[in-house]
Amino acid sequence: MEHETAPIKPIAYKYGLYSALASIIVLVIMYVASMDKSWILSSISFVVGVLILIYGIKEYKLNNANVLSVGQAVKVGLAIAVIGGVITAIYSYVHYEFIYPEFIEMQKETAYQQMTEQNPNMTQEQVDQAMEISGMFMSSGFFSLMSIIGSLVFGLIVSLVAGLIMRSDR
Repeated sequence: MEHETAPIKPIAYKYGLYSALASIIVLVIMYVASMDKSWILSSISFVVGVLILIYGIKEYKLNNANVLSVGQAVKVGLAIAVIGGVITAIYSYVHYEFIYPEFIEMQKETAYQQMTEQNPNMTQEQVDQAMEISGMFMSSGFFSLMSIIGSLVFGLIVSLVAGLIMRSDR
């Protein structure tokens, strides 16, 4: 006798929201504490992200009569990653566009300094052209897009590994 597969949506919404909240909290902490880069915060965020995906997949497995295929794990993980990534991307856009627009300018200034230090023979025209190109990649829209793509890649890798470990037959 076959059982119906459990729905993914409720788990994706629940854990996707958890994932987004964790990412937003890290971004806010970094902003409030004036920390542009923190390996400790990044490590904690990574571990929390992995745990959220694992618990989401585990809950799906429990709701699915303790049955889980690798494909189902990947579907659940990617669904969680999409929800979390989209919410995080929306907040990221608002954050870098309106709350902390100086961050983008600081990144552009850092890129300019590195470029002129590493390539002292570049003409000002070449530097301006390179900065124009790199400016396309230093915008709140681009950061938001990378947030979604990063979330999907992370979700795919973690859910694939989790699915291989937690899979079970009918």
